[in-house]
Amino acid sequence: MCKKVFVLRKMQLFVINVIVLSVFVPTINSNLTPHKIALHNYPVQEHIVHTSDGYLLNIYRIPAPATQTHSLPTKRSKVVLLQHGFTLSSDIWLLRGPSADLPYLLADAGYDVWLGNHRGNHYGRRHATLDPKIDRQHFWNFTWHEMGYFDLANTVDYILGETGQKTMHYVGYSQGGMVALVLLATRPDYAAKFKSLQFTAPTVYMGNINVPLPMTWRHKLSEYMGRLLDWWGYAETLHFAHWNAHQRLCKTLCDDGAWFRPIYLKVYGMIAGPVAAEEDYEHILTDMCGTLPVGASNKQLLHYIQLHTSGGFQQFDYGSVDKNRRQYGLTSPPSYNLSSIRNCVTLYYSETDSMSAAEDVRQLGKELPCAKLYPLPHAAWNHGDFMWSRYAPEALHGRILGNMNAWEASEEERMKN
Repeated sequence: MCKKVFVLRKMQLFVINVIVLSVFVPTINSNLTPHKIALHNYPVQEHIVHTSDGYLLNIYRIPAPATQTHSLPTKRSKVVLLQHGFTLSSDIWLLRGPSADLPYLLADAGYDVWLGNHRGNHYGRRHATLDPKIDRQHFWNFTWHEMGYFDLANTVDYILGETGQKTMHYVGYSQGGMVALVLLATRPDYAAKFKSLQFTAPTVYMGNINVPLPMTWRHKLSEYMGRLLDWWGYAETLHFAHWNAHQRLCKTLCDDGAWFRPIYLKVYGMIAGPVAAEEDYEHILTDMCGTLPVGASNKQLLHYIQLHTSGGFQQFDYGSVDKNRRQYGLTSPPSYNLSSIRNCVTLYYSETDSMSAAEDVRQLGKELPCAKLYPLPHAAWNHGDFMWSRYAPEALHGRILGNMNAWEASEEERMKN
């Protein structure tokens, strides 16, 4: 009993120290994406996308396979954009290294690889006229709707302009699939700019995600958070990875052999889904912890909660008939018309993903006019496994690359005929 009390007090002191450090230790400015790519001797370019509503987004390019010389080709016809999920950044694609991470595998296969970033993360905290702290009410007035309508649209146009191509492949993880559907549903002219669309663990319909609260409480949570935003205004949330203290905490919790490591994995499993016994994220857990969360808008978070409570896929609900009428000309937020999307979409999902429930992905597959669904083969495959599993290269990345290669081969055949 005394030993348990001692351990508990030790943990309490540890948490207090972390809080104190979070207050007094300055935040960091991470540039993990270009650092990781250069570390593995791949060429890397940084580009800045200026969105039409003023945000400045740093995106990254691997323009040639590592096996080629460092002199860059003038054009590469096989262009692919990889887009991250909620509170994440381009960093998440690069934790295991060239033999396992999708960007390197695509580059080695001859693709011109681009890693996107959205407004609000540490690569998207600049604006032409707004400051994220001084002008927080305006800077953080966005959800994933604006990420699809502006960020993704402007990123696609920028990449096609830089490469001289008319079309590209697209891979979206989690929210990365959602924003593509927002773009295609609201700006249908962009359908012609995509060769293939592949979504891993898409968070679109969210009525069946595992939330340990009664439904009435969830509705109340949405209502109260809406009132809080009306009073407090829009601001940044979920940005712990900016803290030096967070990086130190990750090292203490997650390094190989760390005493707290099993506890962190248990907590991670409660949020993202079960962690398989043989999947302990050896050597990368510290980086996993350190790459998230890297910032979002509290309005964006509320929009997700609204999806969960409604079970639908619609624009942001401003909480009253009058406010919605002023915003949309309707008494309630309009739903996205998925039946209008002309592109064929490949959806990868898992039966044990707590954040992208299999039932919700299957519903999305039914709503889309053309969808191919692939359940992942492993018994315990959680939300993070789509990015970081040791089995991802064989179970997922190979299939993604194969689908892209098949599209390229069929296009080449059509050109011959």
